[in-house]
Amino acid sequence: MQDSLRALGPVIATFALLFAVLWFGMDALVDRRDNPNRDLSTGADGPQRIELEAGPGGHYRVPGRINDQRVSFLVDTGASHVAVPQGVAEELGLERGAEIRVVTANGTTTAYNTRIDRISVGGIELRDVRGSINPSMGGDDILLGMTFLGELEFRQVGGRLILEQRSGS
Repeated sequence: MQDSLRALGPVIATFALLFAVLWFGMDALVDRRDNPNRDLSTGADGPQRIELEAGPGGHYRVPGRINDQRVSFLVDTGASHVAVPQGVAEELGLERGAEIRVVTANGTTTAYNTRIDRISVGGIELRDVRGSINPSMGGDDILLGMTFLGELEFRQVGGRLILEQRSGS
């Protein structure tokens, strides 16, 4: 009996290793599917024209920076400004300004004006961008709205969104 249990040890270890490899491999595949733009380089050395690939549901997620801190953006042409969840705003040290009323997909809510010193996506960087801090937003994604996008040339071609900094911006 003891010999047969000893013989099972390497078999169990092999299955555990195979399971771990499959688990982490699937996790990486799902992450790549959900966020196809995660490897986009951000900063002055990044491209000033970027092409974003749509993720599930046709959404465009993209890594970026606010005031040199890494963040995750969800591109939202329907958002009038850059909308930051309150928890993320606190981590970024953004200051609350005047109270405003905003209309979201979940209805009308209270948010707070804020100014963002610097936003960068790829090599595209804008300064002094109007935004809002929204206490009712969950998650870590920041809505990259029209106060940023309106300063760019952007167009959708197939399943890609092309963002390009205007000359002189």
